[in-house]
Amino acid sequence: MGLSTQGGTVSISAVSIVVFLFSGLAAQGAWAADSSSEIDFLQDFPVVLSASRLAQPVSETPNAMTVIDRKMIDASGARNVAELFRLVPGMYVGYADGHTPIVSYRGTTDTFARRMQVLIDGRTVYLPPYGQVNWAELPLDIGDIERVEVVRGPSAASHGSNSVQGVINILTRPASAGPKAQVSAGRGNGGISDISARLGNTSENWDYRMTVASRADHGFDDHDGEFLHDDSSTKLVNIRAAYRPTNSDSIDFQFGYGNSSALNGETVTSGGSFNTAREAEILSNFQQITWLHTAHENSDIQLSYYHIGQSMKDNRYTAPNPLPNGPQFWIADEIFVHRHEMELQHTLNASPANRVVWGLGMRYDSVNSPINLLTPVTWKEYRIFAHDEWRMTPGTLLNTGAMVERNALGQSRVSPRVAYNYHLTARHTLRASVSVAYRNPEMMEELGERRVTAGGFLFQEIKANGGASPERALSREVGYIGQLDDAGSTLDIRAYHDRLDNVIWVDPVIVPGSAILSQSFKNVLSATYNGLESTLNYKLGERSNLTANYAHQLVKAVPIGSLTLVPDDVFYQYVDKYSKTVPLNSASLLLAHDVSYGMRLGVGYYYQDKVNVLDRTTGQPIMRRLDLKVAKRFGSSHTRNGGTGGGEIALVAQNALDDNSYTEYKPAAMAKRRVYLSAALGF
Repeated sequence: MGLSTQGGTVSISAVSIVVFLFSGLAAQGAWAADSSSEIDFLQDFPVVLSASRLAQPVSETPNAMTVIDRKMIDASGARNVAELFRLVPGMYVGYADGHTPIVSYRGTTDTFARRMQVLIDGRTVYLPPYGQVNWAELPLDIGDIERVEVVRGPSAASHGSNSVQGVINILTRPASAGPKAQVSAGRGNGGISDISARLGNTSENWDYRMTVASRADHGFDDHDGEFLHDDSSTKLVNIRAAYRPTNSDSIDFQFGYGNSSALNGETVTSGGSFNTAREAEILSNFQQITWLHTAHENSDIQLSYYHIGQSMKDNRYTAPNPLPNGPQFWIADEIFVHRHEMELQHTLNASPANRVVWGLGMRYDSVNSPINLLTPVTWKEYRIFAHDEWRMTPGTLLNTGAMVERNALGQSRVSPRVAYNYHLTARHTLRASVSVAYRNPEMMEELGERRVTAGGFLFQEIKANGGASPERALSREVGYIGQLDDAGSTLDIRAYHDRLDNVIWVDPVIVPGSAILSQSFKNVLSATYNGLESTLNYKLGERSNLTANYAHQLVKAVPIGSLTLVPDDVFYQYVDKYSKTVPLNSASLLLAHDVSYGMRLGVGYYYQDKVNVLDRTTGQPIMRRLDLKVAKRFGSSHTRNGGTGGGEIALVAQNALDDNSYTEYKPAAMAKRRVYLSAALGF
C-alpha cells in the first residue's frame, strides 16, 4: 500500500501497520509517566456520537472526524447547510445552479453524490430514486443547527450501505436550547431575502421549540449570454418537543414541513427542447419520534421511528416541440417518495474497560414516478449492527464493529471495521483502522425507465438493464490527533488508501423505437483514492480561534469491463477523466475573533485546484474565495431563563474580493460577490 505525492511516495506496508498496532503494548511506561488517569485525555477533545454510535472523544473514534460547531457556523456567514462543508478537508462544494448545491467527498462524479450518507438527527435524507440529497430544499433552518459531525471515510459498520466515502450527521439544537423567542431577517443583493422566527419554552417535564423560516434569492446572474433561470424560495416549519414522563424515560418529537419552488431550464426560441423554462416545486415533510429509556447507569435502550415524505414536480411543455414544426406536448415529470424507518438500539457499559452498542432496523421506501419507473416501486432493507469499544490498557483502545444488511434486491453483505487507538500521552494519539463498506445500486440504476412520448415518438433517456453488483470499498488509514497547548489547540493529520471496486458507470444502449440514445448502468471501473488530510484548530488567546484545513488527493481508475456501444479507446478517455474528478489540493481557513464591545469578526478563505467534473465539457478552474462577516452583539446573549433579551446585527460579504472570480460546477454559474445584512433579536 502506498500514498503517492508529487514529492515522492509514502509507503505504509503491512509490517509497519502491525508494528503500529502493537507498539502501545511495549511502551506503557511513557504513558504512565505523563498521565495520571484516562480521564485526562477524555476531557481534552470534543465528544462525538456519529463515528461508532457511542459517545467518544475524537481521539478515540475509529475514523477521522470533523466537527463544525455553532461558533464556526456563525463565523462562516453561511446562508445554507451545504456551504458549511467547505470547512471539511477533502470535501467538494459546488453549484450546478443557484438552488442545486453539490456536496461530495473524494470525487465529484456528477450532480448525484451517491457515496455519502447524510443524516439529520439520525434520520437519513439520502433518498431514492436517484440517491441524492436535495440540499437547498431540506426543511431545516441553519439557525437550528447545533453542530455537524462528519465521518471522513467509510462508516458502513455503523451507518450502513452508501456510507462508502463518509457520513454527515447534522445535529439540531434540543428543544430546551435557544431563546424563548427570536426573530431574524436578512436582505442583500442577488435577491437575498431571508426571515425566521422561533418560539420555545421549558418546564419540569416538557420542552418545545417551533421555527418558521423563509429564504429566497435570484440565483446566479446571467453570464456570457447564458440564462440559468435559477430563482428559488423555500418556506419551512419545524417543531421539536421533549417529554420526560419519568426520571428514566424521555421522548423526543420532531415534525417538519417545507415548500420550495425553483426556476429551471432554458428559454428556447428555435428548434426543440424538453428542458424549457419552468417552475419546479418540492414539498417535504417529516415526523420523527425517539424514546430513550435508561435501565440503569450502565444501560440504555433507544427506539426510534421516522417518516419522510417528498414530492418533486418539474412539469412543463416542450417548446416548441422535439420534432420540427410540431405542437407543444405536456410532460408530467413528477416523483413521490415515502420513507419509513424503525430502529432499536441498546448501549451497554459491560465493564469499566468495555462498552457495547448493538441494534437492528428496517427501512421501507416507496416511489411513484411514471416518467422514471414503469410501475410504483417499494423496497425493503434490513440490518443488524454491533460495535465494541475495548480499553485494552489505559493508553490503548480497540474499536471493532460490523453491520449485516439485506438490501431490497435480496443481496446480503457484511461491513466490518477494526480500529486501534494508541495514546502516546494524554494529549497525543495515533490511530490505525481498516474497514469495508458497500454501496447498493439505486432504484434508477436497477429499474430506471426514464422516457417521454411526444408526437407519437418515444424519447427513452434511461433504460436500466439491472443486475449491477454493489460497489465495494476497502479503506485503510493511519492518523494522529493531538492537543498542542493548554488552551486546547489541536492538530489532526491522517493518510488514507481506499480502493473502490465495481464502480457503477453509465452505459449507452440502443432501445428499439427510441428516437435518442438511451443509458443503462453497469460495473466497469475500479478506483483507488490516496490522500493526506490535516486540520489545525488553533486558539489565539481567549477570544480568537483559527481553523485551517488542507487536503492532498490522488485518484486512479482502471477499467474492469467495457461499455456496450463505446469503443475501448473512447472509454479509456472517460476512465482517465474519472481520475481527475478530485482537486489535487484544496484548503480552507476560518478565523473567528471577538474584537471587543460585542463586536465579532469572521474571515473565511477557500482554495481549490482545478478539477474535471463530469457534467461539464471543460474543467472547472481554480477556485479562490474570501468570505467576511462583521457582527455586533447587544444586550444579553442568554434569554432562555428570563434574561433581558439580546440581538445581533451582521454584515456578510461572500466572495468579497472579486466580483467575477471563478465558475462553479457548471460554466454558466459564475460566482460573483454577494453582500447581505442580517439582524436578529431575542426575547
